[in-house]
Amino acid sequence: MKIAVVQDWFNANGGAEKVAGEILTVFDKDDVTVYALFNKFGPEATASILKGKSVQVSLLQYVPFIARFYRYFLPFMPWMMGRFRLSGYDVIIAASHAVAKGFRSDPFILNICYCHTPLRPIWDMYDDYAATHSLGHSFIYRSFVGWLRRWDVKSAGKVHYFIANSHHIRQRIKKSYDRDAVVIYPPVRTEKFALNAGARKDYYMCPGRFVPYKKIDMVIRAFQQMPDKKLILLGEGWGASGFDEMLKGHPNIEWLGYREDAEVIKYMQEARACIFAAKEDFGIMCVEAQACGTPVLALDYGGYRETVVDGKTGYLFAEQTEESVIAAVNKMETNPLTDNVAIRANALRFSDERFRQEFSAFVTQAVAAHAAGTVHPFQTS
Repeated sequence: MKIAVVQDWFNANGGAEKVAGEILTVFDKDDVTVYALFNKFGPEATASILKGKSVQVSLLQYVPFIARFYRYFLPFMPWMMGRFRLSGYDVIIAASHAVAKGFRSDPFILNICYCHTPLRPIWDMYDDYAATHSLGHSFIYRSFVGWLRRWDVKSAGKVHYFIANSHHIRQRIKKSYDRDAVVIYPPVRTEKFALNAGARKDYYMCPGRFVPYKKIDMVIRAFQQMPDKKLILLGEGWGASGFDEMLKGHPNIEWLGYREDAEVIKYMQEARACIFAAKEDFGIMCVEAQACGTPVLALDYGGYRETVVDGKTGYLFAEQTEESVIAAVNKMETNPLTDNVAIRANALRFSDERFRQEFSAFVTQAVAAHAAGTVHPFQTS
């Protein structure tokens, strides 16, 4: 088949990018062209995620420092994505958490969207994002959000089949677009994140991309109040502004910055527990930690409710507050979860091999149904 794979952008080796990489693996024997607003991958990610493929990009590719400031270009992204005019393909697959489904194409081409989330700043997390924006409560901001919502719903109307990355996102797709979706959980590299059945070291770990909604600063403040508990931070990002100042005078908190996968895995394997405080739609890294046999402390929200067995593979805490994090840590201290084999077994439900099989089967059936002019058997409305 001739396939187009459309991604919002390639900027970091994160969960959305890993999904795109697995999609390319599924169709490694097909004629695939990749599109994205910009691509800032280096040689390693190009080889491991893009399988060496080049990416067709928009004008954003040539904006200086776009990798750092791309979020400020959201008002222009619908127009730039619409500049991609795709024709001659058997199927187009958009992997979207922002605007990837907004390309233009011939209406008879099968259009499948793997939806990580409807665009967060304009839908379910509108209040959270508005609170961090200087114009967040202004007429101009509300008008822009209204326009972008209308554009988003219109672009959703061009999608033949939605795939949601969790039941949580399936509900959000229904609420935002009034469309149903089949759930195919994203791929987790459970073989790479190997089990450590041995003793753990006495530290908690908070890994990930440091952006405001991850609430890393909240976790830091919690551990500032627990000087006898050690916290290791692994990651970097534009939301880390001010972290150096926060860590002064708190030797129990160590920020190691960006680390390659092998080192991240080692820290995960040896941690007492990993902490995830963000409102996540699925949370791949939370499952990666469990694949190491490491318990997790995670917010009782979204995808974590589907990937964490509370009281067995981790503890869910109710609120994004320092008090909730402290209470979860104390629960882990009082009742540690040490059945590492059971914790890993839970993670194996989300393996990359399972994703490939389910995704391939869905696309195969969708292509056949589209060619026959019938309703896909997975489509319920």
